[in-house]
Amino acid sequence: MDGKIKSGIPGLDAMLGGGIAKGSTIAVAGGTGSGRTIFVSQFLYAGATEFNEPGLLISLDESKESLYPNLASFGWDFLELERKQKLVFIEYPHNELAAFADQESAMKDLIATLGIKRVAIDSITPYSLMFSSPEERRLAVLKLVSAIKGWKVTALISSETLHGAEVDFPHTISGVESFCDGFIHLSFRRDGSKRLREVEVVKMRGSRHEHELRPAQIDEEGFSISGSKSTRKKIVSDE
Repeated sequence: MDGKIKSGIPGLDAMLGGGIAKGSTIAVAGGTGSGRTIFVSQFLYAGATEFNEPGLLISLDESKESLYPNLASFGWDFLELERKQKLVFIEYPHNELAAFADQESAMKDLIATLGIKRVAIDSITPYSLMFSSPEERRLAVLKLVSAIKGWKVTALISSETLHGAEVDFPHTISGVESFCDGFIHLSFRRDGSKRLREVEVVKMRGSRHEHELRPAQIDEEGFSISGSKSTRKKIVSDE
């Protein structure tokens, strides 16, 4: 990994000490309504429109017809990015998930041919649930993450957290966080009569980062994080 790239998500780069390490693979996890899809899509959209970094969106959970209109509500025209060859969308319906890992080498060739720099996978949970035993699931996800790292891109992999796991230490259904270079947790917890969004950088190997929970919001411009200051003292580095 060499240097850092801007995430395009307001407040996140400050939490990460300047941005996401180039070439890293990051797990982005949260429960229902936490904003995982918006978060990883925003990373791709900013890359394509602001930083001249073409993107690849691999959807294992939602069709283009369902996803794109939702993203358009933030002013993000993913169809236009496709027309300009700044973004590629690949969908794997549930009945085709088994083919996903088998097409890893073809995906690598596509990335090299089109000069893709950013990849988002949303969500790895359906793929991981294809495997009945925890050991099979762990090995399959490890193999997939290892392949993604071989693509030489900066990748975000979204995953659903285990219900109730957010209280002490978040864990995902897929276990993908164990194999990634970083782990960003998006929470959407109940506080009295309302719900509050928060973001925590659980780990980020080789990078100085904040360990504090930060309030977040989703508005008409997308996902953003409040209260992060790069000058804060509580910044650590994971080995």
